[in-house]
Amino acid sequence: MLEKKDDRAEKHIERTIEALLFASDIPLSRGKLVSLADAPSVRAVQTAIGSLKEFYKEHRRSFCIVEVAGGYQLTTLPEFSGAVSRLFKSKRKSRLSQPALETLAIVAYKQPISRMEIEALRGVNCEGVLSTLTDRDLITISGRGEGVGRPYLYATTKTFLEYLGLKDFKDLPSLEEIERSLEEVNRPVAVPADVTERPAHDEELSQTEPHPD
Repeated sequence: MLEKKDDRAEKHIERTIEALLFASDIPLSRGKLVSLADAPSVRAVQTAIGSLKEFYKEHRRSFCIVEVAGGYQLTTLPEFSGAVSRLFKSKRKSRLSQPALETLAIVAYKQPISRMEIEALRGVNCEGVLSTLTDRDLITISGRGEGVGRPYLYATTKTFLEYLGLKDFKDLPSLEEIERSLEEVNRPVAVPADVTERPAHDEELSQTEPHPD
């Protein structure tokens, strides 16, 4: 009887974690899942996630659980990306421009780095691009430098890890690989209201309007 009760408890934790991942639009950490699912330990959460992964694979589901940015997230398989993209094609979208991608790659590889250092590497003014990347929560001000005027230093965020599908900053590839990865994942994302209301810099955004059905 005790064993059956334990089995029911484990299944309940699995279903609860599944519901949490389904409802969340951001990765949930092990600690967060322990708390929200009322699990007895981190190991119990890991066991439940492993069981769910096996279940999805065995039953050939169209989604899976991935570990990204220090947490777990439920996501559709790459083979269904086309269908999912069509679902959202009617929404106004914007892509990161090539200059924004290049700046983001530099910040990722050289962080923490000041605006002057970025502009020295790129050879152009980066104020607008840095503003856009900050608005998207892909970079953030992480401190101040030691130079004249103690300039702000920029670094990437957890959202950046989610954007590239990386577990943590230790997984960052080389600068060339970062640039290639950013090119591959760069796709339209919803434009926040505060971004669309102000004039866009030429370098900041490349707008994509919906195609008529």
